[in-house]
Amino acid sequence: MTASELLQAGLAEHRAGNHIAAARLYCETLTEAPEHADALHLLGLLLSEQGEHGRALSLLSRALELRPHPVYLANLGLALRRAGDLEGAIASYRQVLRMEPLHAPTLGKLGRALSESGHSAEAESVLLSAVQCDGASPELRNALGHVRAAQGRCAEACQDFKAALALDPAYTEAADNCARALLQCGHEAASGGDWRRARDLYTEACRHASTLTAAWYHRGLAASALRLLPEARGCYERAIDLDFHCAEAHNNLGHLLQAEQDTQGAIAAYERALAIRPGYSDARYNLALTLQNTGRVGEARTQYELLLVADPGHADALNNLGALCLAENRLPDAKTCFERALARQPAHVDSRWNLSLASLAAGDFRRGWQLYEARLEQAGFPRRKFSSPRWRGQRLEGRAILVWSEQGLGDTIQFLRYLRLLTEGGARVVFEVQPRLHSLLKGLPDIEVVERGNVPPCTDYHIPLLSLAGCFPEIPPVWFPVPVAAAALVGGAGKKVGLCWAGHPDHIKGRNRSIPLAELAPLAQLQGVRLISLQRGPAVSEMDSLGNTWQLEVVEQPDGTVADLASLLQGLDLVISVDTMVAHLAATLGKPVWTLLPFAADWRWQLEREDSLWYPSMRLFRQDQPGQWASVVARVANCLQAGVEAKHR
Repeated sequence: MTASELLQAGLAEHRAGNHIAAARLYCETLTEAPEHADALHLLGLLLSEQGEHGRALSLLSRALELRPHPVYLANLGLALRRAGDLEGAIASYRQVLRMEPLHAPTLGKLGRALSESGHSAEAESVLLSAVQCDGASPELRNALGHVRAAQGRCAEACQDFKAALALDPAYTEAADNCARALLQCGHEAASGGDWRRARDLYTEACRHASTLTAAWYHRGLAASALRLLPEARGCYERAIDLDFHCAEAHNNLGHLLQAEQDTQGAIAAYERALAIRPGYSDARYNLALTLQNTGRVGEARTQYELLLVADPGHADALNNLGALCLAENRLPDAKTCFERALARQPAHVDSRWNLSLASLAAGDFRRGWQLYEARLEQAGFPRRKFSSPRWRGQRLEGRAILVWSEQGLGDTIQFLRYLRLLTEGGARVVFEVQPRLHSLLKGLPDIEVVERGNVPPCTDYHIPLLSLAGCFPEIPPVWFPVPVAAAALVGGAGKKVGLCWAGHPDHIKGRNRSIPLAELAPLAQLQGVRLISLQRGPAVSEMDSLGNTWQLEVVEQPDGTVADLASLLQGLDLVISVDTMVAHLAATLGKPVWTLLPFAADWRWQLEREDSLWYPSMRLFRQDQPGQWASVVARVANCLQAGVEAKHR
């Protein structure tokens, strides 16, 4: 075969991808004609493609010496670029353009090389010239978009990539680039809080590159932010299908499963995220919190401790670990956790709040009330706006102050004693109370009692009710100067004992404080005792299952007011109640009250005490173990029976 025939055969093999055969034929051509410029050029180009940069550049340079053709020069630039010599490639492309100034493919190559070398402004200018020369080239449009995307101009880049796709819908590189640019545009929208636009952009990115994990994951984030939870779940699951090792998608799927009340599914999702990335602190925190909320306290503690090994100052983990200690009455350990959290993050509201509870429970009222102000910053606390300033201890003689009830009915009754200190200081007190308490408290002397929901009168100052406790060094005695007549009870022998066994069912603390009525059965077996129901709410239905041995009288009407309840309490000999408003009201009225407390009782009852700092007529009965009421009920029954027997001796 002649040199020309050998060259054509080699070129055919080259185009067919048979590189070994092509290289052999090019070499045979050069054996026949050592100075054959085309053979030198093609063999150099082939070796460049295979990464043999030294030999490739030598052959291409020799071809140019023999024949300074623009194509040779352009491919020398390509080989130099592959070899990492961008400046050399740029110089070669510039030489080509001096020969053919409007050669669009070379303008495109120069633009890409300039972009890679960091000359983005010139790269954009060159590529714009290339597009003007050849507007039908999808490759040039794609290259221009790439330069603009690298500059952070994602919206313009998207238009370039879409133009490339309009020219060639099957151009997968442009589709991928378009998806990534849309992804960046979505991030910009999300960072500005425009989650709806972000979702639209992420959705479009998914259409252009259906296997791009990041597009599905971020679309899930946007859908979650918009509360489109089924869509979000589908996006996270798609991201996981594409890349099972996307730990963030497993973690966020766990969030959604929690929202769907699938606790076990959520735990499994967090565990998968941690199996993929053991140091993923968000997933470990979420796992610990979920375990804690489902009562798996030991496992939760283990996860918090593991997290704190990796991040000793993780304020949320320290706060929650402290809460676990608080629930076990381990006050020193709890306080240490909260203090560590605050040392790392002084503005951590929940840690300040929890430290206040631990301090109050330990009897450190000065520090406790100071920290208790953190409640005003908590997300769920009612935000109130007043024209008057907050009272901070200024002289009140001749001034008016609005005191507003802020928490439960029991808190209002417990802390109204502080109002007397204000009136004694010469203040005109306006007391805003919950509607249910208005009829009971409207007769407080020297105090204007207004119902929440109505516009209170103008005053010089205002203060939330429980903040008063931090303004005075001592706990005032019980104060309730409104006369309450005892309700007339149906006649019958025996000690009249009011019974309240359940708190609010929708409140986690209310459920923790409640006792199933069936567990109070030993009280119904006592001789000489009349049990009278003081219960309201859904727990009243538990009475339907009482056996014939129960004698639980129902006196109060379901629609009765708190004032009616107070009258009923006045006619009783004893009140036995869980930690509810009933206990506070009865003790405020001076009635003997036995309060049944869970293992980790509220701060106001301190630890281990059988009496109360707040109510001299109250006796406390505490659980020995969390959730175990049997021993409490047995002690109450024994004390009650002993009291009845002593009365009859």
